[in-house]
Amino acid sequence: MATPSPDVTAAVASLQARWGAAAPRAAGTTTITDGALALAPATAPAPGPSPTHRPDPIPADDRVIHTGFAALDAILGPGGLPRNASVAIRGDGSSGRTTLVHRLAAEAQNAGSIVAWLDLSRSFDPVEAVARGVRLDWLVVITPETFDEGLAIGGALLAGRSVDLLVLDLPGGRLAATDKPARIADRLGRLAALARRSETLFVVLEPPGDAGGLTTAVAEATSLRLELARRSWIRLGRDVVGQRTEALVARNRYGPPGRRATLRILYAEGGERDACLRRDDLLHDEAPDPAPATDERTIRDATPPSPPAAPPPRTRPGASLRALPARPARPGRPAVGSGPGRRREPGSPGAGRPAGDAARERPSTRP
Repeated sequence: MATPSPDVTAAVASLQARWGAAAPRAAGTTTITDGALALAPATAPAPGPSPTHRPDPIPADDRVIHTGFAALDAILGPGGLPRNASVAIRGDGSSGRTTLVHRLAAEAQNAGSIVAWLDLSRSFDPVEAVARGVRLDWLVVITPETFDEGLAIGGALLAGRSVDLLVLDLPGGRLAATDKPARIADRLGRLAALARRSETLFVVLEPPGDAGGLTTAVAEATSLRLELARRSWIRLGRDVVGQRTEALVARNRYGPPGRRATLRILYAEGGERDACLRRDDLLHDEAPDPAPATDERTIRDATPPSPPAAPPPRTRPGASLRALPARPARPGRPAVGSGPGRRREPGSPGAGRPAGDAARERPSTRP
């Protein structure tokens, strides 16, 4: 093969200096072209997983997405959450509801699904998500400005069939004046209908406590409802390293409702302590706090306080009470009309005073 001239070599060198790997190569090298653009041949990938490489799907049942807890999958009818279902998850702040959704998202990513998280409550913790197995490079996190904007973005994702799992984390507190429960229920119902058509799992995280009408709206729009409650802590020595949560299937259109399962949640931190979490003989459960007794010494802060004592009667400034010495009792005057006789007429002398006693008679003031 002929050697290229110095002019050709200089021209190729200048093009490579300007365009890099996309520049054409000299004769004798392999060149891949795409139209008018010259591309360098693809190099072999480095050993090990790449952070931008989409995880390979694990063969599983295409109809369901597992929750990450075998006990919960067992009480659900299909063995997991159906891909076209709309699920509501309710629980207080320490019930493990966010952990359950993180594990659900991790299982969906392991199956090759795309997950989107609408963070309306602005409480998404990426460190906690990574600890539960979520890959942030394949997770779409959206933080809308308003409630209506979040519902609109969710509708666009479902209508375009862009995701396989959509998580809607609702905000807590009272709703705005324009956000009526009936209107929200109608829009959530439309999102659930779009999820059924697009074969997308739609998960709604209800806020803890009184949501001001959101609970009713979510209940009308979803077809499966899970209620979580913490039952005990799991301790390693004196440290709390996990908890046991009871999951209740309150509503289920895909299987029998009313079933319960106990979920074991451990707090892995990625340090040396995590090796002890695999040994059940080192872990022990702490029973829930007993109900407080009636004795005042056992009343906790969560018990409502007793009603305050009645204030003392107000007294006038300077007024005081003094004791009087005992005096002999005197016979009282008989009541009028209490005797057997007739009543005294006006102007007649009294019975207790003699008629002729002039000293006690008052002079008449009449002229």
